[in-house]
Amino acid sequence: MGVLWNRMMHAVKSSDVVLEVVDARAPLSTRSEKLEKLVEKMGKELVVIINKIDISDEKLVGEAHKEIMKTKPCIFISARQKQGISHIKKMINMHAPKNKGNIKVSVAGYPNTGKSSVINYLSGRHAAGVAPVPGHTRGEQWIRVNSQIMLLDTPGVVPFGENIDITQGFGRPEKMKHIEDSTDEFIKTVAAAKYNNIKELYKLTDEDLAREDIISVIAKKRGLVIKGGKPDLKRAAQTIILDWNTGKIRAFVD
Repeated sequence: MGVLWNRMMHAVKSSDVVLEVVDARAPLSTRSEKLEKLVEKMGKELVVIINKIDISDEKLVGEAHKEIMKTKPCIFISARQKQGISHIKKMINMHAPKNKGNIKVSVAGYPNTGKSSVINYLSGRHAAGVAPVPGHTRGEQWIRVNSQIMLLDTPGVVPFGENIDITQGFGRPEKMKHIEDSTDEFIKTVAAAKYNNIKELYKLTDEDLAREDIISVIAKKRGLVIKGGKPDLKRAAQTIILDWNTGKIRAFVD
């Protein structure tokens, strides 16, 4: 993880503008205080990009957008639906140093916020590998967007010393330790959110949502059982995390 953070420091140092990509389902929680302090310390410009607006609630995201705008320039987009992408270039030009030939831009964010998708659509080609698993982005590479802008694809932010929120991005579900406990807390948080599709996605009743063992209910409804007909909690938890990472879970949890 130290290596990844050193790469991030190098990326910020090499850039004029840093685009911090956050998840529209948790736009405040997926900001990295450590990254933002680093950008400020190095005298660089930061623009917050709220991505995945298509799987959140636009009104609630709009309120979060206003909150972020109090201190940082910010726009919301859907890289997947190519919504608002053109505004990113305008923001870069607005906040880049004046009269600069090549504007160097780095893209950062927690795992699975969609930074590679942002790079893909900005560059107009599939330069950064995209997969619904955190940590997929390859090593450092420069991508030319146009005659003025160069993009640096960077690894996902590793937030040392921060209180990590469960919505800030999960690792690969098959490699997570104690996944049942983390997912139990997570699914209850999402189910209690103002906006979510948990009930429809997993075909849950109000009674199901009121239960302490929601994962058990989901396991049985999905046919995920082990010997004796007991719910397979690990497989159910992996399914839920994968559904979050791939955008099947729509929500606003901040």
